[in-house]
This record gives sequence, structure tokens and C-alpha cells, in this order.
Amino acid sequence: MQPVPAELARPEARAIPYRWATPGQQAQAVLWLAQQLHHHFLPPAVEVWSEVFHQYQPDLWEDRAGISLDHADLVRLAQRVARSLLAPDLDPPIYCEAARYLAEGYKYFGQVAANLRPVIEASPLAGNNQLMALIERLEVGNAVAESVLLATRR
Repeated sequence: MQPVPAELARPEARAIPYRWATPGQQAQAVLWLAQQLHHHFLPPAVEVWSEVFHQYQPDLWEDRAGISLDHADLVRLAQRVARSLLAPDLDPPIYCEAARYLAEGYKYFGQVAANLRPVIEASPLAGNNQLMALIERLEVGNAVAESVLLATRR
């Protein structure tokens, strides 16, 4: 499923390009960012959020509730903070929909491999070492995929 563009999801909101935002609007966006992600990081200083925000220069969204950012920009900014030396590791981690999609795919292929093993073992392909190694590797699973699935449980 494709993500809904922010302007369609929030028709009452108006986009403010970063370069046109006032310093007050930018400060509100930095505070909103810190509020949205405070539970994922040990509290980094507002300067960290501000530095990453001004480096990335995302568009702001303004509606009756105030200033906010698009979800995709929120995720990208969180990833930038997580990669910086200025903040500790994410806990719990933030994964985008693409990461969940890949993790689900990896898990699915593991299940398919487990279902195919008896068929392959009963066929002439059972002697193919590369094929059997692939089946075994897929059946074992992947810790990163499991971590992503656990963190993005719905």
C-alpha cells in the first residue's frame, strides 16, 4: 500500500517550505520533533534536534493544531539523529514501512523454504548443495528481520 501524501491526509494543513518558514515556526517544528521522538531517545538536548532539523531543512505543515512535519520527514530526521554521535541508540527503534515490508518478505521466504524442504529432499534436486544451503539459510530466519517485526508490531 502506498503512503497517502500529506496534503491528502491533512487537507486542512498548509505546507510551508523550510526556506519560507519564520524562525518562530522553525522553533515550533523543532519542539514538535522533540515531543514526537522523546520516547525513542534518551533526552538529547534541543540543540541536537535543532541542528539536525536545520541540516535537513524539511517542509513544515501548519494547521489548527500548530506546526508539524510530514511522517516521512519525521522518520528521516529520527534516522539522522540515530546515526549522529550526538544521541544514543534508538530504543525502541523506528523502522519505516519499507523495512517492515522487507522483514515480512524474509519471514515469508523462510516459511516457503520450510514447506519446500520435503519436496526437494524427495526429488533429484536434493543433491544440489547450493539449493539445500539456501533452504537451510532461509529456514533459520534472520535476527534483524525478527527485530524489525517485533518493533513494528501492529
